Amino acid sequence: MSTTVILGGGFGGLACARALRSRAPDDHRIVVVDRSSDFLVGAAKTWVMLGEREPEQITRPRAALLPPGVTLSRAEVGRVDAASRRVETSAGPLKADHLVLALGAQLDMGAVPGLAEAAHSFYTLEDAVRLRSALEAFRGGRLILLVARTPFQCPPAPYEAALLIHAALLRRGLRANTTLEVWTVEKAPMPTAGPKMGERIVDELVARDIGFHALQKVQGVDSTRRRIRFESGEVDYDLLIAIPPHRAPQVVVEAGLADAAGWVPVDSTTLEIRANAAASQVYAIGDLAGVPLPGRYDPSLPLVLPKAGVFAAAQGEVVAARLAAALRGEAAAATFDGRGFCYIEVGEKQAMRGDGSFFELPHPVMRAQLPDQAQYRDKVEWVTGWLSAPG
Repeated sequence: MSTTVILGGGFGGLACARALRSRAPDDHRIVVVDRSSDFLVGAAKTWVMLGEREPEQITRPRAALLPPGVTLSRAEVGRVDAASRRVETSAGPLKADHLVLALGAQLDMGAVPGLAEAAHSFYTLEDAVRLRSALEAFRGGRLILLVARTPFQCPPAPYEAALLIHAALLRRGLRANTTLEVWTVEKAPMPTAGPKMGERIVDELVARDIGFHALQKVQGVDSTRRRIRFESGEVDYDLLIAIPPHRAPQVVVEAGLADAAGWVPVDSTTLEIRANAAASQVYAIGDLAGVPLPGRYDPSLPLVLPKAGVFAAAQGEVVAARLAAALRGEAAAATFDGRGFCYIEVGEKQAMRGDGSFFELPHPVMRAQLPDQAQYRDKVEWVTGWLSAPG
């Protein structure tokens, strides 16, 4: 009996396990390893941040989202030997014929001195709950959303959060005495999606008097003085919300799978790991993978695929199709096409959907419609779909 081990039960891991179970022989063993029992739809954390949903409304037990015939192991991954496809976990060792790494990215507030002590965030469910209390207690002043490092999960998230907070403050009668700003190390919002998409988001910010400060590299934060130190100078704040710096999980770094950029290099279309430390039939999908893009806006600046759950899910399905072909002794034909989408809420239950084709030449292409309530309802339906048991 052969075995596929999937490390991580997020969007990519779930999609891979579901698709593989439907295509693989009945006697093929599929094991999903995740340290948490619950699956979270990250795109809904802003709803928790604003008190529009409770945590239990945007989570589901992973076991309920996996089909029969998939084993879920709730365990920590301690060591990965990609050359032999062996994994050490807190629940015991696993030997795989096919290994899929879908461990996501690790959040590291400590990467910026003082940031962990000074800033709130909404990138974990616990952080979103704490931020909700801070926003409820906020009565005005200078509120800053800070993007300290790139890349990070869900590129539109800081801008969506700013737009939603603006709407919430307006409803509470606090917007007039609040200065709301985004300070970012990026040149423009969602830079991989292209300048037109960035301009579109900046226009939404400007229309609501939300300040946008680009190319601002943070050096540290003083929580006592409530002051952020940038290379360009210092800025005071009353409430600071940060996008945590991201990095690859330490276990894949220790396995020798991360490249100089800090992520796991993969073939763009097959998702097979390119590192010398990996054997064949070892894949990386989702946020920990570094997926190079063929096109560029600037010939001197290479691009990589943004980190988002929709890409992880699509990659998981591609890997499942390739594994199923291998199990049948057939040539694998499925490839990842670099297409995906995201929803950007602008407040008052309106959203715009951006559809991107990131393998296009000479550069990626992304288009978005004007915001409306229909697209917000589409987002709600998309979230609900991920929280439903597989059909």
